[in-house]
Amino acid sequence: MLSLRYSLTSLALLLLLPRVATAQGGALGDANEISVGGGGENLQGTIINITMKVLSFVSLIAVVVIIIAGIWLIVGLGDDSAKEKAKKIVIYTIVGLLLILAARAIVIFVLGFGL
Repeated sequence: MLSLRYSLTSLALLLLLPRVATAQGGALGDANEISVGGGGENLQGTIINITMKVLSFVSLIAVVVIIIAGIWLIVGLGDDSAKEKAKKIVIYTIVGLLLILAARAIVIFVLGFGL
C-alpha cells in the first residue's frame, strides 16, 4: 500500500511539474529562445547542426567501408569465402547508407515545418 502511494505521488509530480514550471509566465521558455555558446545561436539550430554533421560523418565512414570491402574482394583472389564476406559487407553498408539518407530526409522534413 505504501509503495502504491509513492508511485501515485511520483506520477502526479511527473505529470504536473511541467505545468507548474510554465505557469509562471513561461519559465521554461521556447527552444528557439535558449542561447547556446557565445555565438548567439539557438538550441534548435545547434542540435540540427550537430545531427547533420554526425550523419555526414557516418555516411563518409560507410563509403570508406565499401572501399575496404572492394579491396578485400580484390585481395581475396577469387576465394569464395572472401567474396561472400565482401558481398555481405557491401550489402549491409548500402542498407546503412539508405538508413542514413532516410534520417537526413526526416531531419530536413521536420525543419520544413519549423518544429
